[in-house]
Amino acid sequence: MRTTNDSVRAGLHSSEGIRTAVRLRYSLILPIAMAVWTTCATSNAQPIAANGVQNQTQTVIGSPGAGFQHWTAGNLNNNGAPFWDAPTLSFGNYSGNQDSKNVGFCLTAGGDCVGIGSQAAPGPLAYWGLPYNSVTDTGGALDTKVYIHGSGSQTLRATLELQLSTVPTEVNEIGWFETNATGSTVGTLHALFKGSDNVPPDPVGATVTFKPTPYYGYYFSDYSEGDCKAYTLYNFNDPSGCSTHPLVVFASNPGSSQATFWVAAIDPPGCGDGDCNLTLIKVSSSSSYGGN
Repeated sequence: MRTTNDSVRAGLHSSEGIRTAVRLRYSLILPIAMAVWTTCATSNAQPIAANGVQNQTQTVIGSPGAGFQHWTAGNLNNNGAPFWDAPTLSFGNYSGNQDSKNVGFCLTAGGDCVGIGSQAAPGPLAYWGLPYNSVTDTGGALDTKVYIHGSGSQTLRATLELQLSTVPTEVNEIGWFETNATGSTVGTLHALFKGSDNVPPDPVGATVTFKPTPYYGYYFSDYSEGDCKAYTLYNFNDPSGCSTHPLVVFASNPGSSQATFWVAAIDPPGCGDGDCNLTLIKVSSSSSYGGN
């Protein structure tokens, strides 16, 4: 007695059987291929901003060629590479003494920096700038156009980690400002931590929550220079005293949903005006706060 399987095998040896098998095979392959293509297209559909780094909460946007650059504690030698690795001149022209208090020493608990306020130093976090070679310790110039794209609805939490000044009554205000999708304007300023224009200034360890607009950046106000303003959009800096004052955006795990940003306000690398301000804040989503 011929079984069903025997009939199928016999049919496969006939011309009609072969054509039927081929049609059956391709009718199965097509849905599978479409399913694989659909899966790949969906997984690659994450929006990445031009010249930016994407994570779930914030996208740092900068100039062409810029990005997060990696460095080590061994690169800290006050040689101006990266741009923020420059000596602090205590009391500037009054003494000329060079201290190892730039932000790199503070992040790695090295040199003679007073250290981070609320927790252990996070180490050599990647920073946003132009290409830097950590092997040869060259490059690492400032990106003059840095801003951030967020959801516009997420609450962030900031901690004041460090307020360093050789003149204790001359400390910075730091906050965020509104901008547009192209980073071509500086809008309303929103202070996060008040400096010496507030009595007393906000203490190290203070925390605040804030909800920035979809496009925003960070600024600081240098009290010792007549409250001049400096921005992550560097070309908007006040020319009256802050023309050379940069901000630096550092990040742990840049591009990850777990990224935490550290923003440093510098007065300026190679400070020579006597007060040598350095302000450092830590910013993360309020739900993930606590990690580096």
